[in-house]
Amino acid sequence: MRLELDGISKQFGEQQALRDVTLAVPEFQSLAIIGPSGGGKTTLLRLILGELKPDAGRVRLGTKIQVAYFD
Repeated sequence: MRLELDGISKQFGEQQALRDVTLAVPEFQSLAIIGPSGGGKTTLLRLILGELKPDAGRVRLGTKIQVAYFD
């Protein structure tokens, strides 16, 4: 696997951004994150990039992974 999220959760004060997210993206696959404003998309991306640490769970990135995004 190139990217694995295992039961990650993230909370900011009283606001639960993500709860128990599990995801596996195999090698040579792409991932699109689409959703409403305030749905946790940026939080998820920041967790994947290592800019945030999850409150629970684990994020694992494979070697030579490239992350690209449009803001």
